[in-house]
Amino acid sequence: MDILFRWGKMHYMQKALFVLLSMVLVACGEKEKVNLPDEPETPAATITLAEGTDTNPLLDTSGGTVTLHFTATADWKATVGNIRAVGWITISPASGKAGEASVTISVAANNGTDERSASVFLECGDTRETIVVSQKQKDALIVSQQNYELSAGEADIEVEVEANVTFEVEVSDTWIEQISTRSLEKSVLAFRILANDGYNKRSGSIVISSGELRETVHIYQEGKEKEVLLLSDDLVEVGAGGGTVDVQLQSSVSYICKPEAEYTWVSEPASRAVSTHTLHFEVQPNDTYDEREARFIFVNETESVSDTLTIRQYAVNEILVPSEPVVCEADAGTFSIEINTNISYDVKTDVNWLKQVASRGLKQFTLYFSVEENTETAMREGNIIVTGNGVERTVKVLQKGKEEAPYLFVSQDYFDVQAGGGTVRFTVKGNVPYRVSAGADWMTRTLSGDAEEEIVFTILPNESTTSREATITVTSEDGSLIRTVRVVQEGKEELILNVSPSSFSLTNDSQTLTLSVETNTRYRLSSSAFWLSSNMTGVGEWKNPTFTVSANESTTSREATITVTSEDGSLVRTVRVVQEGEAVYLEVSPSSISAASEGGRFAFTVNSNTQYTLTSSDTGWINIEENIIVVAANTSTSQRKGSVTVRAEELVRVIEITQDGKKEETPSAGGSTEDFTENEEDW
Repeated sequence: MDILFRWGKMHYMQKALFVLLSMVLVACGEKEKVNLPDEPETPAATITLAEGTDTNPLLDTSGGTVTLHFTATADWKATVGNIRAVGWITISPASGKAGEASVTISVAANNGTDERSASVFLECGDTRETIVVSQKQKDALIVSQQNYELSAGEADIEVEVEANVTFEVEVSDTWIEQISTRSLEKSVLAFRILANDGYNKRSGSIVISSGELRETVHIYQEGKEKEVLLLSDDLVEVGAGGGTVDVQLQSSVSYICKPEAEYTWVSEPASRAVSTHTLHFEVQPNDTYDEREARFIFVNETESVSDTLTIRQYAVNEILVPSEPVVCEADAGTFSIEINTNISYDVKTDVNWLKQVASRGLKQFTLYFSVEENTETAMREGNIIVTGNGVERTVKVLQKGKEEAPYLFVSQDYFDVQAGGGTVRFTVKGNVPYRVSAGADWMTRTLSGDAEEEIVFTILPNESTTSREATITVTSEDGSLIRTVRVVQEGKEELILNVSPSSFSLTNDSQTLTLSVETNTRYRLSSSAFWLSSNMTGVGEWKNPTFTVSANESTTSREATITVTSEDGSLVRTVRVVQEGEAVYLEVSPSSISAASEGGRFAFTVNSNTQYTLTSSDTGWINIEENIIVVAANTSTSQRKGSVTVRAEELVRVIEITQDGKKEETPSAGGSTEDFTENEEDW
């Protein structure tokens, strides 16, 4: 019980002490209360760019700097958003304190062919400003291939162009044509290279440019294969008995065979395609006493190359012997020659060291001869002479010297060539090296003949009407021996271009006129006026070309000129054409007008095919307003007359105008006696 009492008393005392202490504290608090300052608020971190700042600056390919001005309320930093851009973009400074600040962005030169960009971040707290810096690419222009080697034929090529700029294309020559452009990731330019019709290699270029950028594509084109048209023989001699003639023709072009005339005694071959082959001619017997020749011209389609074959047939009583000389060694020996004849003949020689050995034959004869040894050092010369019925033929025989003295011999020293050109063919025999040269550029050495010593020259066509001459020279290597071959070429036939009539006087009707043209060349036609035309265009050989003349609907005559020009432009002929104009007509209606004194407006018509004029005889009372004649009132009591004149060139038409006078006034019934008296006096 006592314990409980003490615990309750203690508990009571604790409560009382607690209350007392609380009261003391409250009292003290009321006496010494202190107001502490509030904690300052931290402002929000922001960054503000200066007004007008370009947030997307674009720099050119050379690079440069961009400066940014801004205000930050706290510490800030600047960074490049893409780490790959660090190599070409830098920032200075990269950070700073609060306040006004600036950052410089430096951009290096762009040597690449692509545009590039990167983001620069300005950060202050949670605030970020983004600047996107872009830089142009370096202009680029690249072609896939810079050289093209082409054959002579027409070809299409494609040039691939890689570019990041617009570009222009220019070709150096008309034989290079741009035909299309395909735009893909890369531009593909297509060009057509026309065929090279010349024999020489040619070059051109395609230039692709943009400003200072420039790429050149070179085109090299081979010349066409040289045309060859070559006969194995220029002259073939046939006996009077006729027979078959075989001639080899080497050709790299298609050709036609054109006989100079119509021959009944020799057949010509059909045209052939490109090949090397044998031509066969059948020659009929010659029963006449006259020698005859047939000439066949072999020419390609464009007539740029040609060769001529002459077949010569001897008359009855003829002896054919070899045209080439016989060359013998210095030692004694024998040789033979073949002759063709249809008559009896005799054989002799003109030197004693050359003798015939007896032989017999039929038609084609083989004659044998012996030569004695030549003990001299010099070459010697003799002749075999075959005669019969007044015909004499000679075969030259050369015998070398004992010590092989140098010699040089040409089988033929003169050629007569037609204006159209052809070939010159001869052989060279000698025991020394030699060279061959031509004295004119219209003679060119071509393929060698069948034998090593055969020389062949092509003679170009003579475009002049004057004959020309040149020399082929064969010279020994040491210059001690010189042999010449004279070549004379005829001038081409002088061009003729005669046109008649020289003028036309035509009516105004539509019509057709015909010219008469005498010529040996092709020509072209042209007209100076649209109303004079011909459907014969291009170049032709028309004997009677026609022109259509339109009707002349004007009243004025007109004039035009027809021009006739030879294909080479050397001859020009003109024809004057004058066409009359349409006849002038003038119709006027009415031819007369009767007008009351009050006047009036009167319509009239004029029908004419030319301009006309209108004239009034008295503009005081007759006037014209377009197609109306205005007649003024006649205040006089007298009739009056006038006219309107219409003129069209030489034609005149007149509209006669008659107008009544004003009527006299009649007194009224209610008039005064005085008035009546006055009127009576007047009356």
